[in-house]
Amino acid sequence: MMRLKQIEPAQVELRAKDEVRASFIVFAVLCAAIRLTPFLIRKLSFSS
Repeated sequence: MMRLKQIEPAQVELRAKDEVRASFIVFAVLCAAIRLTPFLIRKLSFSS
């Protein structure tokens, strides 16, 4: 089994903050897409 290099606690905290920020951005984008999709579908269906 490979031995992993120990990560300093400061780096662990930074990585955790980056992961939380990335997860929040993905969550916000998904929420926006879910909210906008019905309007876009309605607009496209009336345009045709």
